Amino acid sequence: MKKKERWLFWGILLGAVLVRCIRFGSVPDGVNQDEAMAAVDALALSEYGTDRYGMFLPVHLEAWKYGQMSALLSYCMIPFIRIFGFHIVSVRLPLLLASCGSLVLMYLIGKKMYGRIFGLMAMALTAVNPWHFMQSRWSLDCNLFPHVFLLALYLLLCGLEKRRYLYLSMFFFGLTFYCYGIAAYSVPLFLAVFAAWCLWKKQLGLREVLLCVPIFVMTALPEILVLLINALGLHTIETPFFTMGYFPESIRSGDILLLNFSFAQLWKNIVSMISAVFLQLPDLIFNAIPAFGPLYHISIPFVFLGTGVFTRDLFRERDLLKKTRMLGIWGALLMGIWIGLVTFEVNINRINVIFFPLIFLCCYGIRFAVSRVKKLKPVIAAVYAVCAAAFFSVYFTWFAQESRYYYYGDFLAAVQEADAMEEYDHLYITGELGVQFNQTSAEVLTQFVCKIDSAYYRGETDVTGGRRLAPYQERYHFVDLSYPLEADPEGLYVLHESELSQIPFAYSVEGEQGSYVIVTGKEAGDRF
Repeated sequence: MKKKERWLFWGILLGAVLVRCIRFGSVPDGVNQDEAMAAVDALALSEYGTDRYGMFLPVHLEAWKYGQMSALLSYCMIPFIRIFGFHIVSVRLPLLLASCGSLVLMYLIGKKMYGRIFGLMAMALTAVNPWHFMQSRWSLDCNLFPHVFLLALYLLLCGLEKRRYLYLSMFFFGLTFYCYGIAAYSVPLFLAVFAAWCLWKKQLGLREVLLCVPIFVMTALPEILVLLINALGLHTIETPFFTMGYFPESIRSGDILLLNFSFAQLWKNIVSMISAVFLQLPDLIFNAIPAFGPLYHISIPFVFLGTGVFTRDLFRERDLLKKTRMLGIWGALLMGIWIGLVTFEVNINRINVIFFPLIFLCCYGIRFAVSRVKKLKPVIAAVYAVCAAAFFSVYFTWFAQESRYYYYGDFLAAVQEADAMEEYDHLYITGELGVQFNQTSAEVLTQFVCKIDSAYYRGETDVTGGRRLAPYQERYHFVDLSYPLEADPEGLYVLHESELSQIPFAYSVEGEQGSYVIVTGKEAGDRF
């Protein structure tokens, strides 16, 4: 690498890492419920080697019971929890590190395909990309999927020349199964098509492909068995090394069009994919800020241009090795589209694996445009610089403030304050979270902010966090004020301010956190 290019590489990488570390523990302000679920299971695994329900080293997390979660991210949290303790920074570090690593991978793939300058362009475009930045700062289990897939793809491209990387790539393709359930019906299809091409064009031999199969299958096998156990209604399988669970309350199979096909649903899936990815219409605020979308709105013309030109060049390419590498990128894009077609009405985080190939193709489109009109180069660079400056400015101001509402910051602060009042044996906590009413989410968020010991949650001990308390089921109650609520002289109530008028007894305010009020029941006196 030339000195100038080396400085550019390190400048882009360090700048991207630094901006991702700014206010890392406080923006987003609070915690998402899925993030909290992954974290409380990680805490239980770090202390007991079980999830919060007591399942020994689960291959797949039972999580919400009706909806399960992939386990790899929770396992990745364990060393950070052990080293730094249990708090939001240690929980979010795995995604931050994976995201920073994917910046380097985008450079390496771009460099391998089209040289160092293209690699630096791809890296820079990823560094300022809104989707890439936002997903790096909250730990949603499925957000690990695109990073592990990108690493596997890079190793696969390297493996076309050096076979040891080919076999290593199979291990990481297998690991994608533990990142997100969608990998089970997308990654094998990608690999099958790529293998068929390589055999047809003699880029790989039959023996090499056959060696890849057991590496991939053995890596993914425990998760495959979990899918079979739940599809066939079989019993949980326990081994000395891990547990493959049966989840009787699961509803996740309903998300797959292949198992519940209808043309009406297929059309809805297509509309959702186009809306989220190509039109960049407003999505969940966790995933994108509407004014910018996941890619910047200015990127979409370059994505279409790059896809068209890349497809043309793929068919024209005469160098078989280069053509096969291009097919890997094209296949990753088609895999993302396949996910959009067969997965129930995707949003950004469900189809997140498509964004790395889209960024790559956007870069390809920019390179083509600049090669035709040289004067566009500074204009495009300036437009992206303005977009990036505007995005980061909005993220650290407007979004930082809004995130406290969507990440339940006030609720968490109120529960934490109430839980510290140990003179009250019982806590009554509302399921009114502002964004939604969900008692299950309120319970998981409470377990996160109160650092509830999983053995205490299961009723195996009356000690949690060094405190001896009333049993979990007696101390923590998650309430719905549409049902009668009685005064408890030993109780403390954490309620949304909109619910105060529904309290059927006199109360005294003990504390406030934003929209949440901490109150106690009174035996006599006027209602406040």
